[in-house]
Amino acid sequence: MNRVLGRKKRVAWVSCVGEKGGAETLMIECLRELDRSQFEPSVIQLRPGPLTEMLRAIDVEVHVLETHRMREVHKVAGTIASIAAIVRKHGIGVLHSNGFRAHAYGGLGAALAGVAEVWTTHTVEQEGWSTSAILGIPTDHVLANCPRTRDYFVGKGLPTTLVWPGVNGGVLDRHAAEAPRAMLAKHYGIPEAARWVTVGARLQRFKGQDQFLKALAAVIRGGAKDVHGIVVGGSLFGQESEYQRELRELAETLGISKQVTFTGFVPDAHVGGLLASSTLVVHPALEEDFGLTVAEAQALGVPVVAYAAVGPAEIVVHGKTGWLVKVGDVEGLGGEVARALGSGEALRLAGVAGRERSRREFGADQHARQTEQIYTVALECLGMQRRTE
Repeated sequence: MNRVLGRKKRVAWVSCVGEKGGAETLMIECLRELDRSQFEPSVIQLRPGPLTEMLRAIDVEVHVLETHRMREVHKVAGTIASIAAIVRKHGIGVLHSNGFRAHAYGGLGAALAGVAEVWTTHTVEQEGWSTSAILGIPTDHVLANCPRTRDYFVGKGLPTTLVWPGVNGGVLDRHAAEAPRAMLAKHYGIPEAARWVTVGARLQRFKGQDQFLKALAAVIRGGAKDVHGIVVGGSLFGQESEYQRELRELAETLGISKQVTFTGFVPDAHVGGLLASSTLVVHPALEEDFGLTVAEAQALGVPVVAYAAVGPAEIVVHGKTGWLVKVGDVEGLGGEVARALGSGEALRLAGVAGRERSRREFGADQHARQTEQIYTVALECLGMQRRTE
């Protein structure tokens, strides 16, 4: 009962991966901002990797379990039992599953240990037997990252709240200061005098980096000879590892290979510095429930041109904090980028408005406060349930 009614509530996130993608960035920033006077956080990591040290660097305890595949049923069962054992040993009151697959572990682990579970979801799932099975695992509350995801899980009959992913403006400012433009230009071989137009996302086809290159080529052919494109990111979790080669080949075919830099994965400070040093950030994702780079760029005062996918269409106020283009319209994307680059005053005004809105509407502190409220309700409901048993 102490873990429910005690002054400090112990919560543990369940992460299926050991690398840092967008879902893991959300987790890190939420944990960084969590009220440590009220909550004592930890992470149960189901695969070893560099994420462990990132979490320990923000004073979060990490329990790393043995790697396995979900089709290894006996190992899945053993992992769920291990999660329940960690919960009991450390007096954890809430398991927080980070992602759809994580709920298979967190939901069952919480049920086995007799504690509450909340579940952050990042996308709408394709229908099928595995999706139905995971949706059938009980949860106390779903945290959805966008209206479409919220509506999907509400439609499945699950208690769901929209909790926007949060960006940490203070951390971004620090990173930008640690990685100034001159240093980045020298490190990556980027012309310092050029206007930097940047796209930042893991290299997967749905993120649309090929669309960016085609739009950039049109902008350069239109006379913007001082523009230099920067593609930040690499293949994550081994997915579509050949895509970077295809992008380089496309840049050659388009005749812009000398006006594009591919950085691969870069340290967090360099991400902040590259975004902050850019004249414009482009987000051409064909499918996007949030779009962390969009919110980060705006928080740094850099305007964004984005395809109007679900998340960017909520983050960007067209004509005020940036510009939206119909998804898949490469010609329109190039035209909007060219128009934005043609007006220094429009860029300045959009940067100021975007910084204010992103920090107000999509701050990591707000994300943490909403998450804490959901933890508190889940713990109170668990306590009431126990008192009536």
